[in-house]
Amino acid sequence: MSYKTETTGFTLIEVLVALVIVSVAVLSLGSFTISTVSTGQVSRERLSAVHLAEQVLEFWQHDTNDNAPVIGAGCALTTGTPTMPLSVACTPTTGIGISYTVQAAEVQVSGPLPASLSSFQNFTKQGFNNTPQTKLVTVTWSNKGKSHSIYLTHLSMVK
Repeated sequence: MSYKTETTGFTLIEVLVALVIVSVAVLSLGSFTISTVSTGQVSRERLSAVHLAEQVLEFWQHDTNDNAPVIGAGCALTTGTPTMPLSVACTPTTGIGISYTVQAAEVQVSGPLPASLSSFQNFTKQGFNNTPQTKLVTVTWSNKGKSHSIYLTHLSMVK
């Protein structure tokens, strides 16, 4: 009488190969997840910086004396007469809790202007002296030893 034995299952080598393949896949997904989280953090920081710069320009544009805002330690904007050019370090009280350096300056336009300045001519009729000025707001921050900056400008006319 002969017995037929069938062996089913995996050999030790097959199990080890499968474990290596699964380990490589899990590690690559882990590094992808870490890079995605890091990129998301920088994006949140950049969005917060742009929002802060927009607030400074908005405040500045609506000030009756055309003064840049005074920026507090919590990045709160108040009316005042800051020393120009302005350079302040602040950490927003809400949001991601990173420290920003906000710089603001107003300089006469020195870059290329449109070929026709006819659009500027309308300002002279309204009491402007036809001197275009640029309001520049720069927000700088550091993430993992790397410096990041955003720049917002606004072209205006001097009365």
